[in-house]
Formats: sequence, C-alpha cells, structure tokens
Amino acid sequence: AALAQAKEALIGYAITYGDTHSGEVQGYLPCPDTSGLDIGGEGAAAGNCGTQDISVIGKLPWKTLHLAPLRGGDSECLWYAVSGTYKNNPATGLMNWDTNGQLQVYAPDGTTLLTTPDHQAVAVIISPGMALGTAHPPASGTASCGGSYISANYLDNDTVHHINNSDIAAGKFIQRHQDRDVNGNVILTVNDQVAYITKQDIWNAMKKREEALLSKLDSMTLQTASCIAEYGKKNNSPTNKSLPWPTRLTLSDYGDTAFYYDKKNLFAGRVPYQVDISRAKTGNTINSDYLLTKGTYNTHTGHWENNCPNPDNWAAIYPWWYNWKEHLFYAVSERFKPSSSATNPVCDSSHQCLHVNNPINTDSYAAVIIFAGKTLTFQSRTDKSVIANYLEGVNTTNMTGSANGNENYQADATNSTFNDIVYCIKEDLSVVKGTAAGCP
Repeated sequence: AALAQAKEALIGYAITYGDTHSGEVQGYLPCPDTSGLDIGGEGAAAGNCGTQDISVIGKLPWKTLHLAPLRGGDSECLWYAVSGTYKNNPATGLMNWDTNGQLQVYAPDGTTLLTTPDHQAVAVIISPGMALGTAHPPASGTASCGGSYISANYLDNDTVHHINNSDIAAGKFIQRHQDRDVNGNVILTVNDQVAYITKQDIWNAMKKREEALLSKLDSMTLQTASCIAEYGKKNNSPTNKSLPWPTRLTLSDYGDTAFYYDKKNLFAGRVPYQVDISRAKTGNTINSDYLLTKGTYNTHTGHWENNCPNPDNWAAIYPWWYNWKEHLFYAVSERFKPSSSATNPVCDSSHQCLHVNNPINTDSYAAVIIFAGKTLTFQSRTDKSVIANYLEGVNTTNMTGSANGNENYQADATNSTFNDIVYCIKEDLSVVKGTAAGCP
C-alpha cells in the first residue's frame, strides 16, 4: 500500500509540475531527500541533486509530496531513486513525452528486464526489508524516519546477479527474492520490495489533461510559425519577405539550442534558433541573431522584448518550445529563401513554392511548420535523426535535406497513422492551420 501510494503521489507531482512551478512544463519529478538538512527538514526534497542527467537516490520526499512518512511492511521508510532525465533540478535539456528514463528494473531471476530500453524507469521506489547482517543501523534520533542517508545501509546487494539496489551509478534494481544453490539451500536473500514508474505511466496519466496539453502544443506551434513569419517583415526592404534557412535534422545535442543554427541552402529541417547566416543575407533588423530567444523583460513597460509578434505570449510559451523543439520541423520555399533582393516574392507557375495536399489544394505557400505528435505504434524515437520516427505520410519523404523548396506536404485529421500538426505561412506572411483540405 505504501509503495502504491508513493507511486501515485509522484505521478501526480509530475503531471501538475507546470501548474505548480511558473515557467516550467509538466513531467518533472522531485529530487529525493538526500540529507534531511534541506529547507523543510526531513522529508523535503533536496533543492538541487547533483549533475544534470545523472540519476540520484535518497529517501522518499514525503513532505514535498504532501504525504505522511510512508513505511513499508517491515516498518522502514521508503527510499526513492529518480532518473537524471526526470529530476527537476538540475533539469534535463528536453522534457517531453519522448524523454526516456535511465533506470533498469529486473525480475527476481536477475535476467528478465521489466523495463525495456523505451520503457526504462524514470523513478524507482524501494521498501527496504528486515535488516540483513549489519544493515539498517538504529535510528539516529532524527524526526519521523530517522536513520542514516547511506543507501547501502538499507538496500540489498545481489552478488549472485551483480545487481546492487543501492548503487545508483549502475542504475539497476532487482525485485525481492531468494537465491538458492543446486541443493535448494538459500545462499542469498534480497528483501527489498520495488515499485517503478515509466515515462508511459506519467504521460498516459496526462490523458485526463490531454486536451489542455495538446492545446498548449498547438499554440506553441502557431507561435513558432508566427515568429518565423515575423522575421520576413523585418528585412532590408518592406518588399523583401525572405524567411530564414532551417537547421539540420541531425544534431549533436537535441536539447542544446546552440546546435539549432540555420544552414545555407537547406530547404527543410528543424526550426532554427540562431539565424545569423540568414540575417546577414537579408539585412534583417531583428534585435539579435537568435530568432526564438525568450528575450528580456522591460521593467519600465512591464512587457517582454523579443523577436516575435506578441512578445509576452512568446515569453510564456518559450519553456514549451525549449522542451519540445526536437518535434518542430520547418520547410522554406525556394522563392522565399534568404535573399538580398528587394523584389516582392511571388508564387506563380514560374516560381517554386510549397504545397499542402496538392492536387486537392493547389494553393502555394512560403513555408510550412510541422509539429510531430505522439509516437504511433510503428515509431520509436530512440534515434532522433530518423525523420520517419517523427512525421508521417509524404512529410516523411519531403521534410529532408534533399528538399529543393517546391515540395508537397500533408495535413490531415489525427488518426491511428497520422498525427502531424501543420501550419502554413502564406505569401503575405499570414499564418494558417492545415486541415484535410489543405491550408485555407
């Protein structure tokens, strides 16, 4: 009961994190109680737990989770390990429904993984069993749980299967069991009870709030498209509506904005953060080379200043863009590529522009922005460089580095084989959402 209660509380914490922490997104889990000395005392999560993306173990932060001290069947307080990619401080570079856990949980036989690579645990909750040997020193006189914060004093080491539940660096955990020799004699006992949380547990729990989540992601895609369109209004001439080059599909680090820079002569890829190459070509007057920066807050006006048409809206949506940027794809037409020409770009029979759902829709567009929805049954995003892991239909074949600026893209209602969200930038730089009929 204690393990189930702790698991439920941790999932609840994650799916409401963005509601309770201003400027953050959903998904994060608290740090463990690693010393009992942080603000709030025993039972409070550590304010900072180690290095980014490195997993941490400690006691369950019951006070942070608004719980009473939870004890397992052997009356010990619960322990808790959190994946480095899901702890809230320091936070990982990308927190979204494709963020994997880093912890492995094994069945009692020590060989069967209960958490496959795409389902690795984001958190593990452990109920220590009765003391084995010299483990579990007596309570030190501290408040509710007492005892030490040395995990090896509480959690068991299975030397038969080489899985030590206290070794967070290894990140492996094994369920309660007994190991026996060929004669059936018990040679080792592991009496830790283990419960775990996967990313699916967290993001499936979001389904009850899915409408709000999808609305936020749709708004983020619209705002991103609007920022790109706004760039085209700030070139060296009012009639020069050139848009920036995309960034590459394959990046060294998908969480670091420093790798999202524009690449000359690339017509399709991911949405660029840095646009210095494009800006130099078009003489653009945006306030920096960083198109999608959150900007600065002007204390005199009480408003944000950045490169987007509604700076305050972009500042609010920025944390969502930052954590979901790997899901955003962008194609620019040949006619609206970066240019120093003051000639007003026009899409006609002699000029190359983009299409959506052609031939049903014969309209032409300056650019297309696509948000990749949740993984479908035939997709896995372990390899983020494979476009088919994100997009569907003709978007898979046309949103590539070989695009030449006159491709056809696909918009449709969400179904079991397609869930791309498409926005189009028209010739006049207005932004419209795609439907099964194309972009209006």
